Amino acid sequence: MAKKGVLIISVEPDSLAWEAGLRAGDTLLEINGEPVLDQLSYQFLISQRDETELHVRRPDQTEATVRVVNGGDGIGVDLAQDQVKICKQNCIFCFVLQMPKGFRKSLYLKDEDIRLSFLYGHFSTLSSSDDAELDRIVRERLSPIHVSVHATDPAVRVRVVGNPREGDILRKIDRLLEGGVDIHTQAVVVPGVNDGEVWARTVRELWARRAFQTEGPWAGKGGVLSLSCVPVGLTSHRAGLPEIPDVDPAFAAAWAKRWVPEVRRLAKENAGEPWLLLADEWFTRAGLDVPGRAFYSQSWAQLENGVGLVRKFLEHTRRFLRGPRVHGFRGRRILALTGSSFAPVLNRSLAQVNRVAGSELRAVAAANNAFGSSVTVAGLLCGRDLAYAAHADRQAHGGDPRWVDAVVVPSAALRVRTGPTDQYALDDGSEPTPANQFLDDMTLADLERELGVPVIPSGAHLGQMLDHLAHSERFHLQGMNLPQGAYNP
Repeated sequence: MAKKGVLIISVEPDSLAWEAGLRAGDTLLEINGEPVLDQLSYQFLISQRDETELHVRRPDQTEATVRVVNGGDGIGVDLAQDQVKICKQNCIFCFVLQMPKGFRKSLYLKDEDIRLSFLYGHFSTLSSSDDAELDRIVRERLSPIHVSVHATDPAVRVRVVGNPREGDILRKIDRLLEGGVDIHTQAVVVPGVNDGEVWARTVRELWARRAFQTEGPWAGKGGVLSLSCVPVGLTSHRAGLPEIPDVDPAFAAAWAKRWVPEVRRLAKENAGEPWLLLADEWFTRAGLDVPGRAFYSQSWAQLENGVGLVRKFLEHTRRFLRGPRVHGFRGRRILALTGSSFAPVLNRSLAQVNRVAGSELRAVAAANNAFGSSVTVAGLLCGRDLAYAAHADRQAHGGDPRWVDAVVVPSAALRVRTGPTDQYALDDGSEPTPANQFLDDMTLADLERELGVPVIPSGAHLGQMLDHLAHSERFHLQGMNLPQGAYNP
């Protein structure tokens, strides 16, 4: 069988690759005798030696070997996009399987790609990783990676991931740790499935493999850098899927009461650095304040997994209120739309800004009509959800078409930049999603035309929100006159 390799789609003129005779249409098969599997493999192999031997297949199917002296800035080739590796598991809480019909194809992509785990922090169950791929992770030092453990009890894990061959996750984890790979781990907690003693066992067994141990069987090897627990998220579209309970406020409150002390206890045993991490949703679902800064790791580990986002926002708010830029909001009427879980936090922060700046900033929770009322996070709001919330707020304020100076929408709900999966090709050949588009394909411009007022993405904190307002061509804050660098989050 012919070697697969990676197609070269362009070669920079006068580059090292060009001078060596490489051209667009060649297929890169090997570097220094090692097979080139994809772009990530290429980047690893090309960096190993100053003088590199490349074996290629020409468009006429002949093969050739060329030598290149690597100058350190690459050799001047662009490679074809890699195919995303698709998840073939059937996790009982898989969010993609709970999505309503009618969205664009790319949203139904279930990726199980270790490259995305390494590059962008996507969590992988490792269910699609055979021994050869585990060896590749070790060989190419793809560390750290992010692994969805869910449970270390084999029988429970089989039930969760829906694959009878994938119960023994510790075998794969141990193989990676032995090879020096560090791992961030997570568990999505389902009441009555992987909580209770099952969860306690998961904590114990992964804690025994924690990183940076100086003695014992894992000293000097790779380690588990963190373990987060996230409450299961269920939509209203679960027809034909297993019946599992949601995490209600009482369960969330009991979980926080039981495990917050354990987070602090383990942190003390880990040189003060938190290792066990609780997602913000445990606190927001229970109606509790999130813990202070010391509860979270110094590096904000697993921030993109919803651990510490609220606390980080509050820390930015506290610093922002002490600086001069807060007065840029003076006299402004701004409506901020968000998910129901974050709305109380945002409203308290905006009230502080109003007291300092004399502004009228309000947060309103937008109901998620697309996914169902149980989905409360801002990042899953559709454009239509936000439009409904804004129209209702306007009617509640007398129907004035200029009832606010601007509407702020959550940046997390928008496609505002090239996403990680754009680095990989989809099997269906679908086009990349345009920027500034919501999940339901409504764009920021569409929403603005419908509402008749400027609509601005929020950013990650109040400082960014102010920046977005100040730099918007459609909305100009008057009299800001703020010193450069006055606020540095």
